[in-house]
Amino acid sequence: MSEQRAMNVRRGYGDAVAHSLGLENVPTLRTRAPRQSHAAISRLSIAGAQLGITPQIPPEDSFIIAQYLTEVPHHELWSRGRRVLCQSYAPMSIRIVNLTEEYSAYIGSPHETLVFYVPRIVLNDFTDESGTRRISNFACKAGIIDPIMTHLSSVLLPAFQRPTETSSLFIDQVTLATLTHLCGTYGGSRPANAYPKGAMTRLQANRAKEFLADHCADDVSLMDAARACGLSRGHFTKSFRVSTGHTPHQWLQRYRVDKAKSLLLDSSNSIADVADACGFADQSHLTRVFSRLVGDSPAAWRRRR
Repeated sequence: MSEQRAMNVRRGYGDAVAHSLGLENVPTLRTRAPRQSHAAISRLSIAGAQLGITPQIPPEDSFIIAQYLTEVPHHELWSRGRRVLCQSYAPMSIRIVNLTEEYSAYIGSPHETLVFYVPRIVLNDFTDESGTRRISNFACKAGIIDPIMTHLSSVLLPAFQRPTETSSLFIDQVTLATLTHLCGTYGGSRPANAYPKGAMTRLQANRAKEFLADHCADDVSLMDAARACGLSRGHFTKSFRVSTGHTPHQWLQRYRVDKAKSLLLDSSNSIADVADACGFADQSHLTRVFSRLVGDSPAAWRRRR
């Protein structure tokens, strides 16, 4: 039965675990990587139909980082007919698996999991770009609770509720932070130290702001913005924050709100049209971001002016 449930599911990028569990239409966030391969983050809801032994995941040169959002009293990992791991997992604990071996699992109870899918090419691109040695594997004890991964996951979780409002810039930034932490903590590398700690030059800062402003209505990626300044993604993110006090995503949100204010002063512009012109997914997206940053809804702000 378990083999049949997997065969009936169509494959999608980064769904190795979801496919083995027979899950379709899994909420997934994907990066905009320098090359054709991307990292992906999925939220899996494991229910009664997924309990028991799963079909084998075909080997591939990729890493799976699983963060269990709810308790898992009993879980087993099998490879080549041999049980290689048997334990429970507390909420927010993590496990890293290199998929170069064939794996299957025994799942004993329903649970929620956040799964980071990192192909080798993505990891190599990251270390090459940051100027550090390539990483062969991660040394991470299964079941540990990592406070930084917990924080990064908490930042990502709301994006699964409103995926149309989640920009590539935001996903790229969180993924870059995740890779920096994983490589430094479990890969024996310190990519963060490879990036200069200082601010951008005035020319670079102006170019970065101009690029983000010119593309405020587009789904711009972190790589696009970094290339415009002739910098790596990691250097761009760190130096931009030093220069402006904000991450690129935060700065762009504030720019979009300021642009929305200007357009709202013209009463002939509908709020929906303003949202579209400023790069928001829709009127409700503009209202949420505007209210959070300004303290009033766009309609209330316009009425008072």
